[in-house]
Amino acid sequence: MKSFKKTSLIFIFLIFSLPLFSVENEEFLEKVELEKLPPADEYYIDDSPLNQILKLFDEEDYERQKAFLEHKQKKIIKEAGGIKLSQGKYEQEIIHEYIARYMTQFGKESLYKILDDGEYYRLYVRQELKKRNMPAILEYLPLVESEYKPTAKSRSGARGLWQFMENSMAPFLKKNEWFDERLDPWKATSAALSKLQDNYKTFNDWPLAIGAYNCGAGAMRRALQKSPVKSFWYLSEHNLIPEETINYVPKLIAINEIAENGEEYKVTLPKISESRHYADFDYATSSREISLDRLAQEIRLDHSILKSLNTELLQGKTPPYNYQLRLPMGMKRAAQEAIFEIERMQ
Repeated sequence: MKSFKKTSLIFIFLIFSLPLFSVENEEFLEKVELEKLPPADEYYIDDSPLNQILKLFDEEDYERQKAFLEHKQKKIIKEAGGIKLSQGKYEQEIIHEYIARYMTQFGKESLYKILDDGEYYRLYVRQELKKRNMPAILEYLPLVESEYKPTAKSRSGARGLWQFMENSMAPFLKKNEWFDERLDPWKATSAALSKLQDNYKTFNDWPLAIGAYNCGAGAMRRALQKSPVKSFWYLSEHNLIPEETINYVPKLIAINEIAENGEEYKVTLPKISESRHYADFDYATSSREISLDRLAQEIRLDHSILKSLNTELLQGKTPPYNYQLRLPMGMKRAAQEAIFEIERMQ
């Protein structure tokens, strides 16, 4: 198993508006605010801190957190980020079990780092949820899925920010020898939210819709057919759905509860900073194979930035047909001219 890539990079996007081939006329017209993009290296999610929360924690610390919650008389959580809860005993107990685990020192440190590193994508997911009038709690679903890592990979073959399997991509995403759209966090976000909306139309219940995102709509339908009570919590309590799915929804609710009520739980987590630059891009079109290394050199852009903006490319170059490359805002003209020159010389 490869080790995790835990570093995050801060990039300054320099905007060029004149052709970079005329060095004597080159001008730096504007410098936009700092952007924070995670590195585009593969990230193996199976043994990540979040997925080990049931194993890697201090027992004494955990017992202290349980005692703290019991002293608070286990607050009844009636709503979580736009989702109403039934307030049943089983439902509340499993949610509070996760809250106690996330409130341990290990849990708090893990949540803080993941939320902080994932801010760039959280901003975009938040925006898209508002556009679609979807529950705000879904901002934290990529945290459960991939810890906001766009190149996250699981042993089962799920990939990307939203952990799509190949057999669940269609009709939302595409993959071929040149690119895998599951690895594009912006395309994958659109696909995941559409899939969640489809699930909600099918089940007319958000816990069921979210659970179905994990185990599949077919599996959820079959479980409901066997159940006299058509609720996620009944399916969960009676083990009619997979164990991973049983934990999936309460884990999400617990994270939302702590993140949105940190002061109440005596937990400090990073607040998201509003920025208009969370999804501002330019695009340039190529029609032949072009190395990202070469293009970055021609337009004098750090290669890691170009790679992080085009994580879906599997071979470090564009396909031999029309393809749109994502660029920092303000670099379209320079990149398009560079692409023209590279293709002309090939």
